[in-house]
Amino acid sequence: MGGVKGAGFSRERRVWMVLTAALLAVLGMVLFQYVRCGEKLAATKRAGEALQAKLDALQNRSIVPGGDGGELQKKGLSRLEEALTTDLMGHRELIPYEGVMGGTMGFYSKENIHVLTARWVLASFEDGHIGGHMLLEYAVSPGGEIRWKVISAYLD
Repeated sequence: MGGVKGAGFSRERRVWMVLTAALLAVLGMVLFQYVRCGEKLAATKRAGEALQAKLDALQNRSIVPGGDGGELQKKGLSRLEEALTTDLMGHRELIPYEGVMGGTMGFYSKENIHVLTARWVLASFEDGHIGGHMLLEYAVSPGGEIRWKVISAYLD
């Protein structure tokens, strides 16, 4: 009734062939997407490495305009920003405000000390209860000693 035996494929076999073809198509698309994701990941990694290199260059650059900080190195400071930050953290006496509720004013976070130029630093201070900001001027003596002068300070 339905044709000659063996001349075509059985219904069951045709279903399996269609399912197999569909599965192969899906696997092909998944593989294609996997390869594209790998390419995007590699490109993103390269971009991240380039940004990290730029960040490293910015962090290692001298803040001294037009130079490499050689003059300050002669005075005993090779990593100026780090030296300024560390030194300032030891000078609580520069903060013109008293702590409250038993707190002691200080420069407690290196992340809140920003070297702006070859002459000025902006720093945040606090005592655990209140805080503020100050603009300081600095000078470096030939022996590497850092002298500080408060330009302005205020409480938040």
